[in-house]
Amino acid sequence: MKILVCDPMPEDFKKILEDKGYEVCYLLKQSSSTLKEVISEYDAVVVRSSTKITSDIIEAGSKLKVIARAGAGLDNIDVEAANKKGIRVINVPEAVANAVAELTLGLILSLLRSLPNAVESLRMARWEKHTFIGRELAGMTVGVVGMGNIGSLVAKKLLALGANVITYRRNKLLLESDSAKIGARSAKSLEELLKVSEIVTLHVPYTKETHHLLNSKNITLMQKGSYLVNTSRAWVVEGKALIKALSDGTFEGVAIDVHYNEPPQEDWEWQLIRHPKVIATPHIGAQTWEARTRTSILLAEKLAYELQKAKS
Repeated sequence: MKILVCDPMPEDFKKILEDKGYEVCYLLKQSSSTLKEVISEYDAVVVRSSTKITSDIIEAGSKLKVIARAGAGLDNIDVEAANKKGIRVINVPEAVANAVAELTLGLILSLLRSLPNAVESLRMARWEKHTFIGRELAGMTVGVVGMGNIGSLVAKKLLALGANVITYRRNKLLLESDSAKIGARSAKSLEELLKVSEIVTLHVPYTKETHHLLNSKNITLMQKGSYLVNTSRAWVVEGKALIKALSDGTFEGVAIDVHYNEPPQEDWEWQLIRHPKVIATPHIGAQTWEARTRTSILLAEKLAYELQKAKS
């Protein structure tokens, strides 16, 4: 069986699969047309976030049995088209959860203490000690939207640092159970969470249901001077509404690790990124050595298992 890897993966990923008898080929930085031409030769395809597996590529994959995503989100894969053809789509959200959760905490603390601005100020030879009066996370109410692999870890870490955590997920039964286990309070609705939270952090997958989950209407429910962190997917938030919310004082600070276009292209995206109250990072949530190692091992094992099932 042949496996096509379309985005960079650590060497141990290839070794694990080759040791199990699979042929692993790399085709990096390919165009969608090139991928469409060669995909029929492979039983599985492996991508990170850069390569898109569209319906026409799936249709061309006559031998395709598994699409493997090295990470959490599946928004770059047409899952519906894959399901129609009986192709398994697998990912490893558990492998990157801690990396994204730790980045989320880093962004929250950076917002509360204006760390990027303070660093830049001193680099410019300005001593503005009394300008950077921040907030302490302990005692603040933080709303965690989404309680999957990442959101639940974020909630636990926030509680350990003394924050008051309120959580929301669409599955109410799971929400109450998961929140109770870690000692957090569950919100009856997203609107309730937005009203009471001083900081909101987003950890939901991007789907039709979560498109603009946070938008120009419900942002107005949030307290003046609140903070927002988004390490899930950019389209979960109505992007242009963030600029207005920063201008009218709804947000004291916003941190984003995800963007509508990656890299950003539109003027409004750069306006948001360059806003003095915004911390923007280039989608580095899963970019740790530890997460990469876990991803390689877990994805290789899952992929081998699925291919063995397909063979038998």
